[in-house]
Amino acid sequence: MISILLQSYLGTKEFDQFLDQFYENDSQNDLVKHFFLLAKKPTIIQDLNRYWPYLIPKTTFEYRKPATPTSSYDIQLPERQFSEIIVIMTKLFRELKFNAEHAPQLTHEILEIIEETRSQTADTSPSVLDAKEVDSEKISLFLKRNKIVSEVMPSRAIKTEKGLAHEAWIRLDDEEKTILLYGKIFIKDQAFDDQLEEIIQKQAEKESIVNLKLVRDSGPQHFYASHTLPFDNGVPMRLFIRYVHRFSMDLAGVYSFDKESVLKKKS
Repeated sequence: MISILLQSYLGTKEFDQFLDQFYENDSQNDLVKHFFLLAKKPTIIQDLNRYWPYLIPKTTFEYRKPATPTSSYDIQLPERQFSEIIVIMTKLFRELKFNAEHAPQLTHEILEIIEETRSQTADTSPSVLDAKEVDSEKISLFLKRNKIVSEVMPSRAIKTEKGLAHEAWIRLDDEEKTILLYGKIFIKDQAFDDQLEEIIQKQAEKESIVNLKLVRDSGPQHFYASHTLPFDNGVPMRLFIRYVHRFSMDLAGVYSFDKESVLKKKS
């Protein structure tokens, strides 16, 4: 799986210089100078540092394609203007001698956070949970608002149902300030080891946020996958919902490798 590049650049002299110049160049461009009206530089810097863990690693193919607007619909820039933003960034990466192979991915990652910052400023209702507000009921409520049927179980874990490509579970750790997102794919009793190893291998070769682990010592045998997100800086729910959807889709994608029907049907 491709790693998020942004975290390794944050706080470096070259990245700070890039942000300063990007903000200035954009503000002087008549076509797109309004882009930062809803995203002031101090807030952008703060959000880049707080929310990069919620960025979803994309595939190499996805990073090669131009970034697209991800802000709330009402404030999205027209295609021509958003393309101009990308042109400004691309030229600046070149001028500041950034690694040419990193530039496309950094463009995607930086813009997604800036689009989140712009959206939060324009929101008419809260879209971020502060760390002290995070609990199972509030997470479940946001899921339901985004058409994901969910239920808080007696264990305080959140079970998702309709609205996702595959069932996923969410568990909060209040001491560590983390959210555990996990899912299971159950396996038929007659499955052979080589069949399961082939599925694991094919999934490992795929650019995905789902890494499979075979579990046999905890109830019926199954594949298990999980991902942990921090909430010590709060939860940007728009990015979180996007992450839940991608995790679920990647989990559902495992069935494409089940050529011999050894996996039980999806929920």
